[in-house]
Amino acid sequence: MSRLRRRHFLQLAGASLGAIGLNQLDFLRQGDRIHRALAQETPRKLALLIGINGYIERPLAGCANDVRLQYELLVHRYGFNPQDILIVTDANSAEALDLPAREIIATPYRQTIVDAFRDHLIAQAKPGDVAIFHYSGHGSYVNDPQPLDYEESEYLQISGYGKFQGFVGTLVPVDTKDTESADTVNDILGSTVFLLSKLVQTDNFTTILDSCHSGGGVRGNLVYRAIDRAAGQARNPSQAERILQEELMEDLGLTETALKELREAGIARGVAMGSARANQLAAEKQHEGFKAGIFTYLLTRYLWQVGETESLESMFVDLARITRAVDEGGSQDPVYFVQPGTSLDQQPPYLMTPAHSSADAVVREVLDGQTVELWLGGMTPNALRAKDSIYEALNSNRDVIARLQQQGQLNGLKVKAQCIDEQGNLLDLPANLTAGTLLQEEIRGIPTDFSLQVGLHESLGDDSETVRRQLERIDRVTPVTIPDSAADVLMGRFDASIQPQLENLGIRDRSDIMALETGSFGLFKEDLTPLSDTFGAGFESAGEAIARLFSRFRLLLAQQALQSMVNTNSTGLAIDMAIGTVERGGVAVVSSGKTRGSTAPVIPRLTAGENLSLTVTNQESASLFVAVIATEDDGDMYVYHPSDWNAPEIQAELGPGESIEIPKSTDIFELPLSGPSGFFNVLVIASRT
Repeated sequence: MSRLRRRHFLQLAGASLGAIGLNQLDFLRQGDRIHRALAQETPRKLALLIGINGYIERPLAGCANDVRLQYELLVHRYGFNPQDILIVTDANSAEALDLPAREIIATPYRQTIVDAFRDHLIAQAKPGDVAIFHYSGHGSYVNDPQPLDYEESEYLQISGYGKFQGFVGTLVPVDTKDTESADTVNDILGSTVFLLSKLVQTDNFTTILDSCHSGGGVRGNLVYRAIDRAAGQARNPSQAERILQEELMEDLGLTETALKELREAGIARGVAMGSARANQLAAEKQHEGFKAGIFTYLLTRYLWQVGETESLESMFVDLARITRAVDEGGSQDPVYFVQPGTSLDQQPPYLMTPAHSSADAVVREVLDGQTVELWLGGMTPNALRAKDSIYEALNSNRDVIARLQQQGQLNGLKVKAQCIDEQGNLLDLPANLTAGTLLQEEIRGIPTDFSLQVGLHESLGDDSETVRRQLERIDRVTPVTIPDSAADVLMGRFDASIQPQLENLGIRDRSDIMALETGSFGLFKEDLTPLSDTFGAGFESAGEAIARLFSRFRLLLAQQALQSMVNTNSTGLAIDMAIGTVERGGVAVVSSGKTRGSTAPVIPRLTAGENLSLTVTNQESASLFVAVIATEDDGDMYVYHPSDWNAPEIQAELGPGESIEIPKSTDIFELPLSGPSGFFNVLVIASRT
C-alpha cells in the first residue's frame, strides 16, 4: 500500500471519474418534448416514492429507509406538500413509516406500481409542475422484445451496457414470479418506464433509481440490490407487460421502430439519476441503527447541505468523488443523464430551487412543551455516534431562536431533543419553534465509550468465535456481526471466497493484492477491499494475527475518533486549505462552513509523479492553533504540522490572515504522489485556545 509519510510516496486520487454512465440507463429514455401549455401560477410538486424490502428471494433492509430519506428532504428542504407524495412499499415496511403522505400503499406488485405512476404522476402533473419518481429495490434484466443496438449508440456505450446486448433492465416487484410460465417474470421493463415517463406532462421530471441489474448478494458489509439472471438464462417479460406496452405506445402514437429510435437516443424526459453504471453494483449498507442505499443516503445528505445555485452537473462530479473518497460505494459511481437537446444539467438538482435554506437537521415534531423530535438528514455518518450534541434552531432569517440538546439514542436518523439555555438549564420551547424548523449543529458531543467496531467476515470460518473472544478482551474494540451491524473495518482471511469481489472491484491483479498469502489474516474495508499492509503470513494463527494487529486497531480507533470530530459544515471557524502540487500550483480550495457557505465539499484530483503541496490560511480576526494530519485507510496517520515538537504550541499558532505552507520552502522533505489510484484524507484541526 502507498504511504503518506514524508519522503515517501502518497496514495492519490488518480482514477478517472469523468465518464458519465447510468446503471439504469434504459429506464426513461426520451424523445420529442411535449407541446408546452400555460404553466400554473404556483407549480405543483409531486413525488412517487417506491421502496421494497420484502422480497421472498433476497430480501433487502434499506429501501424503505430510502423512501423516508427522500420524503423528509422533499418536505422540509424542497417544500413538498405531504399530500402530494405517494409511497409504495411492502407491508412490514409500511408499519414503520410514520409519514403523513397522501397514501402508503403496502402492496408493491407490478400492477400497483404501474397504477401509482399513472394515477399520481401522469394524471396529475401539468406543464411547469415538478415531478419525481424514486425507486429503491432489486433490479434485474430480461430478454428485450425490441432489442437495441448497444454498439451503435454512444449513449448506450457510455452507460456500461455492453454485456447486456439483447437484454433490457427491469424493476423487480414482489410478484416477479407470479406469471404464466417458468420462463417469464412479472418485472417492469425499462422500456415500459420509458413510455410511462414520456406520458408525464412536465419536463421538470426527475427519476432516481437505486438498484442494479446483476451481481446481487452480500459481500463484506454491503448488500447488493439485484436479482441475478445468468447470461443465456434471462427470462422473458410477462404477457401483461407486453400488453401494457402496446397500450402505452398507442397512447403516444409510437410505432415499434420509432420507440426503438427514441430509446437509443436518450432518456424519456427531464433528468435520470442512477446509483451506478450498468456494469457496476449498487449496494445498501448498515449505519448506526439503520440501513439505507449508499446512493440515496449520499444524495439526500448532499442536498440537505448544498446551496441554492448548485447545478446538477456540479453535484454529480462531487457525488462521484465523494462516494469513492469516503468508501461509501466501493466501485459504485453515481451517474445521470438529461433530456437530449437541453441544458438541464445546468439546472439545480430536482429541477427546482430549494424552498428552504441548507441545514444539518430539522424539527420533525413537537412532542411537548420542552421536547421535540429531530431528523438528522444532513449529518454525516461519522457524526451519528455523537451524544448530547447541541443544535441551533434557526428562523427564516437564519437567526438563532433556540438551542436544542440531543437526548438519548438515535432511532435511525430520528432523535429527541430538549430546549436549553447557555448554562444547560431546561427551557420551554419558544412559540415560533415548530415542525419544519431548520437546525445547524453548534456543539458535537463525543461519547466517552467510543470504540472501534470490527466486523467478523465469514472467511474466518471456524476461527470466528476465537477471534470474537480475543477482540472482546481489547479495550475499546467491539466485534460485530455483519451485515446486520455497522462496522469500521472487517477482519477475515484472504482466501478463495474473497476473489469474486476482487474481480468486481477491478483490483485482483493489483501488485499489493497479488502479494498477499492465501489463508492469511488481515483487515478489509466494508466492500472487501483488502488493507494489504495488515495481512501476515499464511501459517499465522488467529491469536498471533490479533496480537500483530493490536497496534493497528489502536491507530484505526484514533482515526475514527478524529473523523467523528470533523464538522466542516457547521464549524464557526473560518479556515481555507489550498490543495495542489508543486508542479501545477493550486488545484482546489477546501473551506470550512463559515467561509464557503452552503456549497459541497471539494475533492481535488491529483496526478502521479507530482509533489503534493498544502496551504492553510486563517481567515479569522484572531489567532488559531492549527494541526494538519494525514490519514490512510489502514489506520496510519502522519502529522504534517506542527513538525517542531520542541515548541509545538508556538509553531501551531497561526495569526489572523496568516498562512502555513506544507512543505515549506526550507523543508528538506517532499510529498511525492504515486499509485495505486485511490484517496487519502487530510484533516485540519483548529481551535481558538
